[in-house]
Amino acid sequence: MNKNGILLSSQFDNYLKIEGDQAWYLKEGNSGTGYTWKYRPDNSGVYEMVEEDLLHTSPPPGMVGTPYLKAWKFKGVRPGRGSVLFESYPPGSAQPEQIEKITIIVN
Repeated sequence: MNKNGILLSSQFDNYLKIEGDQAWYLKEGNSGTGYTWKYRPDNSGVYEMVEEDLLHTSPPPGMVGTPYLKAWKFKGVRPGRGSVLFESYPPGSAQPEQIEKITIIVN
């Protein structure tokens, strides 16, 4: 796979090539808040999530909550248009508090 990548944005359409660019979506968080980010794919079949990572700092002893960066990596698999929803859930809630929609166009 090509080692070049793009950062996905909710502000505009994101274009990928089949088996080409790696596409990343990143969200910052803090483990002390209890909020969680989840992704919800559509059924378009134009992209595939290939990796999900959680990067965090090594906090000093006694520090409450750890900042982290959650990363999802996608690739294009067939021509077309699709979307991914990223949802932020408050602690103990089944309803998202925030939703971000990412549009992916694969050619």
